[in-house]
Amino acid sequence: MAKIPGRVKALLLAGGLGTRLRPLTDTVPKCLVPVLGRPLLDFWVDRLAEAGIDEARVNTHALAEQVRAYIAGVNSEGRVHLVESHEPVLLGSAGTIHANADLADLADQIVIIYADNLSDIDLRPLLDFHRSHKDPFTMVLFRAPNPRACGIAQLDAVGRIVSFIEKPDQPAADLANAGLYVIEASAYREIAALRAFDLGFDVLPRFVGRMRGWVWGGYHLDIGSHSALEQARGDAVRIFSARRDLRTPQLRPAVFLDRDGTLIEHVHYLSDPAQVRVLPGAAEALTRLRRAGFVCVLVTNQSAIGRGMITEARLHEIHVEMNRQLAERGTALDAIYFCPDAPAGDDRTVIENSKRKPGPGMLLQAAIEIGLELADSWMVGDLISDVLAGLNAGCRSILVASGQTPLSGLEAHSSTGSYLTASNFAAAVEMILDLQGTQR
Repeated sequence: MAKIPGRVKALLLAGGLGTRLRPLTDTVPKCLVPVLGRPLLDFWVDRLAEAGIDEARVNTHALAEQVRAYIAGVNSEGRVHLVESHEPVLLGSAGTIHANADLADLADQIVIIYADNLSDIDLRPLLDFHRSHKDPFTMVLFRAPNPRACGIAQLDAVGRIVSFIEKPDQPAADLANAGLYVIEASAYREIAALRAFDLGFDVLPRFVGRMRGWVWGGYHLDIGSHSALEQARGDAVRIFSARRDLRTPQLRPAVFLDRDGTLIEHVHYLSDPAQVRVLPGAAEALTRLRRAGFVCVLVTNQSAIGRGMITEARLHEIHVEMNRQLAERGTALDAIYFCPDAPAGDDRTVIENSKRKPGPGMLLQAAIEIGLELADSWMVGDLISDVLAGLNAGCRSILVASGQTPLSGLEAHSSTGSYLTASNFAAAVEMILDLQGTQR
């Protein structure tokens, strides 16, 4: 029976916890971990758009509010429409298919993508290949450097998968499951009806003999560990700048911001998530920055950890509450960096170590890991150590008023003329956007 070349929808599996990427994934969902300043999901939105796939489901679990904010941003662009499928309890890859069984009624083929991979795959020839054969299932394969860590397939002379073993002790080949499939609606319904948990262990072996393998020789990497993420960030410029049909990732401008007194109300040695209050206008200011193309990165000194007053786990709880309040207002931070070290002295202009502000370490680390152009970036905070950290990193800086730096003190602080001043974070953002407009 000939396959219908018509309706195609996608299912992006994006709800994973990313435990091997902690502590990064304590505050950022794995699917939004940045590579060259862009969330991993962004690269898959590009893949879908260039293939003409205009709608996709995205399953969410941990830190779902951040993914919702991301989805809203993508939908405002109009290239691909994303729909959230939230899982209060993780259902597993096969369970997500069961929860989204209705996709089979909306499409003739469904593309299933593990969204924590970084790939330059072109989905158009993949779809052409799938429609050229009679089997209901196509699995993308790649040559794995470590076959024991992957699902391994063997093909016959016509490319049909005749063996599939998930993470074999003694791999017979190196053709590995890339976590990307094209499935006919009939096969998708069959999988949904199984009510299984994991595709690799519970489902794929059932399709041996009814499944074709399509070998991708381009770039494909599972971002499952810190070493893989570091490799991906190093590879990305070379890999993606070679694609003429892709929006080339470039170094992006950022706004680095302090936490207490800038984004949230200042509480001396904040230790209770119940005390977190996002300052008026701050969430809306973040939204304006992100829409203008700025990456928003929180950089905060947390000497309370070094002093033994709170733990890193408690700090994580505080940031979860802060992120929740931001998500309620339809926005999010792109990354959070903190320094736990306690200072030896009280002079906020002295660099005791490179990471603690006024040292530039957190900003430099973010620039490397996310892909930021520091010369086009800003630092906003309510202490002299904040603005000096920005200047020491090669950014421009704005000192804002707060309980620690009242309006009456701004003029004295800015007497050197090396940074600007504003009444609050929202006013600083207004200034940044005005200056950005005049320099275009």
